[in-house]
Amino acid sequence: MKGKKTGGRQKGTPNKITSDTKEAIANLLNNYAISGDMEKDFKAIKSGKDRLYVAEKFAQYIIPKQQAITAEVGVDVHEQTIEDRLVELSKDPEE
Repeated sequence: MKGKKTGGRQKGTPNKITSDTKEAIANLLNNYAISGDMEKDFKAIKSGKDRLYVAEKFAQYIIPKQQAITAEVGVDVHEQTIEDRLVELSKDPEE
């Protein structure tokens, strides 16, 4: 028989290891960029194709990816035409 869950992270509490890891990687890349080595290494890539590949990979962390949006538009064949609706609205309510 299962009991009520006790212990562990509460719902909505961020994962400390994940946030610490992200911070460490951000600091490492920041120091790499500040030192000028990142730019030197980037310029040292001879192939334009490879350089674009690296730039695209970095861009993923700066520019959010666009999500596809779909819209469903349905037409009910039993809908009134605009003319029919106008005639209906123009009628005297007393009739």
